[in-house]
Amino acid sequence: MKTYQTHLFVNTRVPAPIAYGSAQKALLNQSAFAEVAKEVTSWPNYQRTPLYSLSGFARASGVAGLWCKHEGYRFGLGSFKPTGPTYAMLAVLKGEVKKVAGVQTVTTQDLMNRRYESVTHKIVVSAATSGNHGRALAWGARMFGCRCVVYMNEGVSVGRERAIADYGAEVVRVPGNYDQAVIRSYKDAETLGYFVISDYESAVYPNVPRDIMQGYAMVADEIIDQFTEQLPPTHVFVPGGGGRLAGAICGHLWERYAFHRPRVIIVEPTESACLYQSALQGHAATVSKEGRSVMDGLVVESASPQAWTVLSKGAFAFLTIPDAAAIDAMQQAASEVDGDLPCVIGDTGIAGWAGFLAVTRDEHLRRQLDLDTSSRVVIIATEGATDPKVYENIVGTRPDRIDIKRI
Repeated sequence: MKTYQTHLFVNTRVPAPIAYGSAQKALLNQSAFAEVAKEVTSWPNYQRTPLYSLSGFARASGVAGLWCKHEGYRFGLGSFKPTGPTYAMLAVLKGEVKKVAGVQTVTTQDLMNRRYESVTHKIVVSAATSGNHGRALAWGARMFGCRCVVYMNEGVSVGRERAIADYGAEVVRVPGNYDQAVIRSYKDAETLGYFVISDYESAVYPNVPRDIMQGYAMVADEIIDQFTEQLPPTHVFVPGGGGRLAGAICGHLWERYAFHRPRVIIVEPTESACLYQSALQGHAATVSKEGRSVMDGLVVESASPQAWTVLSKGAFAFLTIPDAAAIDAMQQAASEVDGDLPCVIGDTGIAGWAGFLAVTRDEHLRRQLDLDTSSRVVIIATEGATDPKVYENIVGTRPDRIDIKRI
């Protein structure tokens, strides 16, 4: 059986379960989440994303149960992102309308109905993106009636650019890597008056990063609801990146399940693993700008300090995997796995599946993560085939030719 070169850090700095603390509650808490849930579930076409049971794969992997939380169906956008940046941009839009129109209250329905269109059509939200973040922002801008400008570095595929432009956003290509796109987005925002909806705080709307992270907690909350009538998971594998999704998943599960929370395992590409390095160093770390991976959306230079506030105390382990594991996992998911129906999962979204695959093929990793025949595991797949051409190049089949009978 094929094994992979991995690195694992089990979070021994937190040797025993601890209570959800005040520092974590300042970022993620049930009161704030109630507002997120009320808002996001009111948007047109909201549905919980599916939680697929993979019983055949579970048997083959030697665990009691295995499920895939598939975010590829979130609002038809192909990823989990609408729950975060789209939610966060609302505070900016409502704040600007209140200032310009001189009103005390602005509702989301007001924006959807274009009540303040004379104001919102002059507002520009922006961000650097490798695809999914920008797509969610463009979708939200069209829904709420403002403009959107997104910045993409030259390595991002044409298909992902086209998907964003189809929602009416302006796409600016930037030479260099993702971080160069970030720098350009903030420079333009300062000179042109754009509002950046990203993981970095601004003086005018400092809560945007927190709102993004709180919005991502929708994914964890749905998982909890979907396990209401069965035993909760013991392990959750979630992609890393800068850490905001991982932090939101970890924090929400921690607060809701308390001392009985699942073990959260953060999975990153070996070539760009800022969260793994943060775990080694004991603080939010920065890695080389030169990292490259097929899991392109996880190639992030710096860990989010806010996310690290949660992950440093709440994550069970940090795992890095090579691209080979991601490619194998995409191809495995696209086929019938031990009788289970296929899942179409994109190159960034596959990290959780690939991490689980790597662990189950290595007895030493299994023991370190306490993964055994009693384990109930959730894999979070953060996207579908957001670029069909890239997907086809990796899997060998167009995503629309895969027979997913369950959908």
